[in-house]
Parts: sequence; C-alpha cells; structure tokens
Amino acid sequence: MTTSPSKLPLKRKFFALLIAALFPGLGHIYLGLAQKGIQFIALLLLDISALLYFTSKGIQINLPLLILLALLVPIIYFYNIYDVLQSTDWINNHIRALIPFKKSSPRFAWLRGVYFGILLIIEGALICLLWLRPYWLRNVVSFWAGYITAGVCLLIGLALLIFQIIRIYRAFHRSAQTETGGAIHARKN
Repeated sequence: MTTSPSKLPLKRKFFALLIAALFPGLGHIYLGLAQKGIQFIALLLLDISALLYFTSKGIQINLPLLILLALLVPIIYFYNIYDVLQSTDWINNHIRALIPFKKSSPRFAWLRGVYFGILLIIEGALICLLWLRPYWLRNVVSFWAGYITAGVCLLIGLALLIFQIIRIYRAFHRSAQTETGGAIHARKN
C-alpha cells in the first residue's frame, strides 16, 4: 500500500472497486464512507423487496412498474461502482494534499446522524411492509396507487417550482444590491 506525505495510507482503488462490485455498499464502507455504503445497501434491498412484492400473486401486475423496479437494480449497482471510483480519487487526493476532510459544523453534526437514522427506520419499515404483505397495502396499491403517484408528483413539482422562484428572487435581489452598491460607491468618489 502506498503512503502519502501525511503518512496515512492511500486507499486502493482496485480493492474498493472489487468489493463494491461483489456487494454494493462495501466499497464505500472500506473508504470510510459508512453512511453512504449503508444507504446503498438499504436502497438495493428496498428495491428488490418492492420488486418481489409487486410480482407476488394476489396483486395485479403492473408491467411498467415492474420494468422500472427491475431497471433500478443495475442503475444502483453501476452508480455504486462509479461513485466508489470517484470517492477513492477524492479521498486519496485529500490525503496526498494533507487537506482535512470537510466536517459539518459541530452545531449541526448531530442532525446528520438523526436524519440518517430516520431514513434507515423508514426504509426498514417499508421493507417489512413489503415482506409482510398486509391486506390493506394490497388495497392501497390496487386502487389508490395512481392517485398517490400523481399527488406525489404534483407535490414534488410544486416544491421544485417554489425552490426555483426563491432562487431567482435571491439572485435578482443580489444583483440589484450590487448595482446600487456600485452606484453609491461611484457617487462617493
């Protein structure tokens, strides 16, 4: 294993790639990015559970949904490999340059762990629901899935629209302040 000027060992790109290819998420854990690795594992398990749930008997088969869920498996897998390669380079460059990894502010450091924990609880609950196959969930999927999907898409679209409007307003406000600030500075001289 090669070392850097900081005497920290550099991460091996081939080894990270190999274990990420064998099991998605493990490459990130090897690199020290445990939360990202666990998230890849949980996302893959959730997708496979949903795929098995929707192909089971007793639920009307929705072919486009099955195709989408089936296509998500290789997308998650190959994005995991791509991200491991990029993360290895990023970590090794920081080790070589003696740049410390960016840590979040200590004031909000606990918040990141809380969000990660809540996200894992939600994913675990969804996986349990998909494996238990309660009767009420079958009814929701059979009768209300289209309405729920449309509602979620509308909410996401509305949130993105509001975010974009706020962003444009802030950019316009900043440029207006810069122009008036320049005019005031010119009058003083």
